[in-house]
Formats: sequence, structure tokens, C-alpha cells
Amino acid sequence: MKTLIIGANGQIGKKLVSECIDLGLDIRVMIRDESQMSYFTRLGVDAVVGDLEGDISHAFNSCEQVVFSAGSGSKSCPKKTLLVDLWGSIRAVEESEKQGIKHFIMVSSLKSCDPLRGPQPIRHYLVARNRADDRLINSTLNYTLLRPGRLLDTEGTGKITSNFDWNDIKNTNSTITRDDVVSTILAAIITPHRTNRTLDFIQGDVVIEDFMNDLLIGEVAV
Repeated sequence: MKTLIIGANGQIGKKLVSECIDLGLDIRVMIRDESQMSYFTRLGVDAVVGDLEGDISHAFNSCEQVVFSAGSGSKSCPKKTLLVDLWGSIRAVEESEKQGIKHFIMVSSLKSCDPLRGPQPIRHYLVARNRADDRLINSTLNYTLLRPGRLLDTEGTGKITSNFDWNDIKNTNSTITRDDVVSTILAAIITPHRTNRTLDFIQGDVVIEDFMNDLLIGEVAV
């Protein structure tokens, strides 16, 4: 099954592409402009240019699965957040519906389900993610919605959890490494899935592969 990775040039995207190559997965990457092309062609990856503020329909051709990990960044101006994190996500979902994509994996943010829980400076970003998540949830697509905690650049642990108390969780302890987010996305790509799963997760004590396998039958071991 060919997987389109949107946001492949980001920190998570590049790590994900590398892991997919190592596993021999069939992928295509969508990049914003030609200046990013050489990095992926050197890797031997099928790459197409598609700006989330412009035409993207061609990128989906012959793909059956989509990973959306693009984002303007939580520190971006509200205008860019609206165009990329909100409207870009929604356009990707709608294009996937048109083209009959079999599985859509969205990388969102832990507090997008309740933006007022987030820090004041990024609440506009969380609102954008909330609306994009809602469009996916109400789409006709089979989806996996991943909502990781605050991202860290430290080495991955290979373990996560969704067993936490929302009333206790603070920005300082709602964290996860980028490496472990990548591993979770990868597990969603390669693990057979049931329809429509949403995962709020942070660093934990359950091996990611076991976690995702248990999630299939609704018995997450936490």
C-alpha cells in the first residue's frame, strides 16, 4: 500500500521517511517547493511538489494511505496557522475523500481537544488543530488521529501511555520525544487497524508496538 507523507520535510517527517526507507515501505512525499526536492531524490524517494496553500490533488494519485504531519509550527503567526494547520489539513482530508484513500493518519496535538487547557500563546494553534481534527472525525475516511504531548528532541524510549488524568496533566509532564511520535506513526502505518481510532498519548511505560496492537482490540495495557 503506497503511503503519501505530507509534511515530509519537517523534523518528524524526515525521521519518518528514514524509518520507512529502512523498512522498505512504499512511500511518496509531498514537499512545499523544488528547493526541498534534492534531499529526497538522493534518498531515492518518490517526491512531488504540492503546496498546502495551492494545488495538492496530484500528490494523492495511486496512493491508498496518507500521513499528515505538516504544520506551520505553534509559534507561527495566526494567518499561517489558519492557512496550513487548519485549512491545509481540511483540504488534505477532503482530497482524500475524493480519491478514495483507505486510511488517513493525522498528527495533531494533545490539547487540541480542549484548547483552553493549553498555554495562552499557542491557543490559536490548538483551536486550528481542533477544527481540523473535527473535520477528520466527521469525514467518510477510515482514520487514525494521533495527539501527542509536547515534543522533545531527546532520544526516544520506545514507550508511551494514554493513561493519565487530564485534571493533573501539566505542560511540564505532558511530553513525548519526536522519535517516539515517529515510531507511533510508523506502527499506525504498518499495523492492521480498526475503523476510526483516536490516541492521546505521552511518554509512558508500554512498548509502542504492544500499545498499538492492544489498541486494535480495545484493550490497551497501561
